[in-house]
Amino acid sequence: MTDTAAAKAIGMGIAGGAIATALIDLLIAKGVIDHDEARGVLEGAMYRAAMYTGTFEGLEATKIIGDLLESGIPASSG
Repeated sequence: MTDTAAAKAIGMGIAGGAIATALIDLLIAKGVIDHDEARGVLEGAMYRAAMYTGTFEGLEATKIIGDLLESGIPASSG
């Protein structure tokens, strides 16, 4: 993979994660889902990402999801 292709792939991953996190925040703010459901989404993502922990990228993904779970992101309003 060329440097440009790798940068685009990484950029797509960053953009996707940022969009997904913003959507979870928006769904909570609008009352579509609650914090427990948002946590369930993150736990599902962790389960899926865990299949790739044998790779550097997969390991980093699980760390990021774990940080979101630990920090209570999406941010609790109460």
